[in-house]
Amino acid sequence: MSTRAVILKNISANLLLQLITALGGFILPPLIIVTYGSATNGMLASIKQFIAYLTLLEAGIGAAAIVALYQALTTRDNQLRNRILAATHHFYRICGSLFVIALLALAILLAWLTHNEISASLTFYMVLVMGAVNILDFFLFGSYRALLTADQKTYIISTIQAGSILANIAVCYWLISAGYNILTVQIASTLIQASKFLLYRQYVKHHYDNLNQHYDNLNQHYNKHNTYKLQQTWDALTHQLTGLLIFSSPLVLITLFLSLKDASVYAVYALIFGAIKMALQSLSQGMQAIFGHSLATNPERARHNFCRYNRLFMCFLGWVYTCTGLLLTPFIQLYTHNMTDANYHQPALAILFLLVGIIENSRIPSMTIIMAAGRYKATKPQALLEAGLNIACSLCFIQLWGSAGILLAALVSFLYRSSEMVHYTCKHILSLSCIRPYLLWLVVFATIAITISIGWQPVSNISVHNYLDWIKLSCIPGLSTAIPFALLLFLIYRRPAQ
Repeated sequence: MSTRAVILKNISANLLLQLITALGGFILPPLIIVTYGSATNGMLASIKQFIAYLTLLEAGIGAAAIVALYQALTTRDNQLRNRILAATHHFYRICGSLFVIALLALAILLAWLTHNEISASLTFYMVLVMGAVNILDFFLFGSYRALLTADQKTYIISTIQAGSILANIAVCYWLISAGYNILTVQIASTLIQASKFLLYRQYVKHHYDNLNQHYDNLNQHYNKHNTYKLQQTWDALTHQLTGLLIFSSPLVLITLFLSLKDASVYAVYALIFGAIKMALQSLSQGMQAIFGHSLATNPERARHNFCRYNRLFMCFLGWVYTCTGLLLTPFIQLYTHNMTDANYHQPALAILFLLVGIIENSRIPSMTIIMAAGRYKATKPQALLEAGLNIACSLCFIQLWGSAGILLAALVSFLYRSSEMVHYTCKHILSLSCIRPYLLWLVVFATIAITISIGWQPVSNISVHNYLDWIKLSCIPGLSTAIPFALLLFLIYRRPAQ
């Protein structure tokens, strides 16, 4: 299969996954809030973030395995592939056992922290049920995911995941509408998500010859000195740790320092901007493996492809966030119309989420190259500095400005790290000047600001009473704002890499 075909399949499948995920995110939370209350929705959002912290136990294993598998897959060395998978599976089993213990501790702790707003027994069982999927991931799928990702087959992961989410949406919607309690709904959701692991396993078993990931069996053929050891596992772990600290800490801090209702409000805005982030990430899906192969075989081609990819991505980002800035207010009004037990209309939060999203996602092309090159150790100090800056500012700012302070802290740390990633990628990996990427940032950011300023008043004057009105309204800025970014892309896309 050609590189272009692989890219199209990976991006298309991932875009489908993100659309279905966003669909579920927009359908289920309002129903949960109306049926069970904002406190319950805040509890669910907080549990997801706490469990995300616990998955740090595996962080670094998958990333290191993906980089290691490039060589084995390129040379079709099945023995090396199996040794890498055996080492990966061995780590996942150890971490899975630790995860089970940590999950029990979390269930007890969170039940105690939130007992004044939510039943302690309900919180306890919800943590265990929601964490069950992660346990299965540790023991059944972790090493297979690394294999499929390294082999440029993320479209398999995305397609199966999309199917399971679609089934989950339908079942949960029916259960909630039928009046079942939230624990029953979550148990059904967990069972549906667990079924996807069987499909992953069947695909891998049928498409890879002589696959063996059992650590003990392979040690019968290789002595322990020759057993494969994953490189940079701890360095990759550091990156995963800092990333998860930054992106998962807001709801945790809001739960600890504010309230579950504040967590619910934040989660609603985070859901919307998270869907936008996933749409942008769909453009990078599968690109890490492609860049990983080209950096190893043809660095000049990697430079050329990265420059075009970065230009395309930044123009798409500009268009997406311009549309978001113009259409967010009427959407929030519709989306939260029936949510009356908390104040969901907070323009300051919306503006800050918009700014944070633009700066954060501008790093995606550079981050893709850094991961493809396996530069985990070299960029570890910068990742630690970003996390330290974010957490320190968050702890200070949340006391002064509440949820808005969390976003201001993210803005500070993202400005540092995103600009540093561009510098590192250009100077240390691709041997390019970083002036042009920075100029592209400025042009795109300025275009976003000018276009929103021009379009804000005309869009605000149009009344929106339902989602059909909003969809009709979105066509106007969607088409008109595409013009400046399409023109910019036309002018810069084919310029040579320098």
